[in-house]
Parts: sequence; structure tokens; C-alpha cells
Amino acid sequence: MTKTPKRTNRPEAVKTDLLDAAARILTERGIQAFTLDLVARDAGVSKGGLLHHFANKKALLDGLFMREMETFKNDILSSIQKDPVEAGRAARAYIGLDRMENEDEGTPAILRHLLAVMLLEPQLCSEWTRYYWETIRSTGLFDNMTPSLLLSCLAADGLAIWDILGADIIDKKNREQLQLLIEKLTNSSSTEK
Repeated sequence: MTKTPKRTNRPEAVKTDLLDAAARILTERGIQAFTLDLVARDAGVSKGGLLHHFANKKALLDGLFMREMETFKNDILSSIQKDPVEAGRAARAYIGLDRMENEDEGTPAILRHLLAVMLLEPQLCSEWTRYYWETIRSTGLFDNMTPSLLLSCLAADGLAIWDILGADIIDKKNREQLQLLIEKLTNSSSTEK
């Protein structure tokens, strides 16, 4: 007599698998190909199992956005702690200067794709924008920023929006120069009053 393996109840692991699959599909195929069936199949879960954790596509995207925002927040806080230069460290952490070499994978790439979804979905845009700024404000990041540091953050956000929109407005050399200028702004802020 063969024993049927006992199914282990691992709801958090299944939820993580679903969110990982959602991130993969979103970054590799885009929102147009993003379906609950595809996410369930990629995660090795039945569609009913997916619906047990996420009632619909919006709930799944919300879960992914919130997870990635938590990771983004933790990355910012970690960057602040690692940066030995106090002046401008919050701006450098927000911009992700220490993460630039990996910006096409992980949380930065997923957040870019999720921000693209926001452009298509007005309800998500409103909800996620509020959640985004609540998360960023909870770090105290912008509490004492000088105008130069705020400008560097806004410029970096602008470049990210251009990436989301696929706007190849500036060539690689000019982009690198802009990134160096943004970094320079974060380093020169200690002399600003």
C-alpha cells in the first residue's frame, strides 16, 4: 500500500510563490499578458488556490505593489545606514545610487512595471500614489531635504518615468552625464543653506 504524501499547509510560501510569479510575468511579458491563469500556472498553483489568496487581478497587483514598496523602503533605510557621508545620504538612498548597476532586475524593475500599470488604471494610480508617499514619508526621507536634494530626487524620478514610457529621448552618454550631475547635487548639498 502506497501512502499519499500529506499536503503541507504553507499559505505564506504559496502567497510568496504567487507574488514571485506575478513579478516575473509582469517584467518579462508586460501587463497585456498578465492573467490570473498565467500567474497560477507559473507559480504551480491552481487558479482556485490563487483566488484563495488574491480575490482578483487588482488584489494580486496590490499585493505585489505593497511587497515591492516594503522592499524599496527597506533598501532606502539600508542605503542610509551604509552611507558614511551624512549630507545628502537620504537623497542618494531614495535615488538608489548604490543600486544603479542592478536597476534592470529586482524591485526597481518591478516597480517601474507597476508604475506603468498605474498609468493605465486611474483607480490604482490614486491608491498606489497615496500608499507610495505614505511609505516614503514613514522613512522621514524628505523631512530636512534642501532644494538641491529635492531637485535631485525629482530629476531621478523624471528619468524613471521616461524609462517607463520607453522614451529614448537622450542617448547613453547624456544620460550618464545627467546621473553624474544628480549625484553631484546630492554631494554638494552640505554647502546649501
